Amino acid sequence: VGTKFAVALNGCTGALEISINSLNLKPGDEVIVPVQTFIATGTAVTSQGGKIVFAEINKDTFCLDLQEIKKKVNSKTRAIMLVHFSGYLAFDSLEIKKFCKENKIFLIEDCAHAVGSSIDGIVAGNIGDVGCFSFFSTKTITTGEGGMLTTNNESLFNLAKSLRERGRDWSHPTEIYDKSWRNCRIPEFSAILGINQLSHIDEIINHRNEVTKIYDEYISKSEKFTTLPRKNNINYSLWKHITLIEENGDREKLQSKLKNDFGININWAYSPALHLQPLYIKTLKNKEGMFPESEKIMQRHFHLPLHMKISIEDAHFIGQSLIKC
Repeated sequence: VGTKFAVALNGCTGALEISINSLNLKPGDEVIVPVQTFIATGTAVTSQGGKIVFAEINKDTFCLDLQEIKKKVNSKTRAIMLVHFSGYLAFDSLEIKKFCKENKIFLIEDCAHAVGSSIDGIVAGNIGDVGCFSFFSTKTITTGEGGMLTTNNESLFNLAKSLRERGRDWSHPTEIYDKSWRNCRIPEFSAILGINQLSHIDEIINHRNEVTKIYDEYISKSEKFTTLPRKNNINYSLWKHITLIEENGDREKLQSKLKNDFGININWAYSPALHLQPLYIKTLKNKEGMFPESEKIMQRHFHLPLHMKISIEDAHFIGQSLIKC
C-alpha cells in the first residue's frame, strides 16, 4: 500500500470502528458517508457516538465526489468516509485529500473493495489518513475472514495495535489493559492464507482485469447496457464489475433469465441503499426519495460473475449471453 504502518485485524468493520474511535467524537460530531456502501461503514460511525450525514454518489464512479462533500461539510464535520465502491476510485480522490487536509477533516478510506487500485501511482489505503481493508471470502484477496488498517500516523497505529488486543497497553512490560475494547485479532491460519494470496496478487488483479475488459467489449456493442467510464490515471483492481441496465430496464427479470437460460448468476450490492436499511429508517426516520440520484442509479446496476474461476472462455460466454438476454 505504501504507508508506514499496517495492522492486521479480523475484519474491515474493526478497522473502520478503530478509525472513528481515534477521533474521540463528541455529541453532534458528524461523519459524511455515501449511501452506496455496506452497513458496517455506517455502524462504525454510530457505534462510536457519531452522527451520520448521508451523501449522494457520483453516477460515473459510484463514489463520493468533492462537489457533494462541499455541500455536506459544516463546522461539525469531523471525518469523511471515502468508499472506493467495487474498486472504482473517485476521479477527484486527490482533490478530496487536499480539501480535507486544508479543512482539518479526517479522511477515512473504505478500501474493502479496492485492494490494489491506485490513482496517479498512489495506492488506495494511502490516500487518506487511514485505510480500512477487507479480506472476506469474496474479496480480491482473502483470509476467509480478516482485514487491515493502514496509516502513516504512528499514534493511530499504536491505538490500532492496542485495540486489536482488547485495549492492551503495549508500552507496559506486563499484561496491562488501559482501554475498553474487544478481540480484533486475526488467527494464524488466516494470516498464512493471506500471505499466500498476497504472493499472487498481481496474477489475481491481471486476471480480473482481463475478464472485465471482455465484459466491456460486449457491453459497448449493446444499447441496452452501459458500464462506468475509466480514467487513464487510475489503475483499477475491481472487486465487482458494474454494468447498468437501460432506464426502466428490469434487472430482476434479467437475473432470472440469465440464471434459467444460461446458468449465469448475477447480483448487486447493495440493496437497499444504506440510508434505507431498517436500522436507519427506525432510528433516523429516513424514507425513499431522500437521495433520488443515488437511489435511481442503484436500481439499475448489477454485477457479472468475477473471480479466479471465471476463464477467458467463460467471460466470452457470459458476455454473449448477456447480449442475447
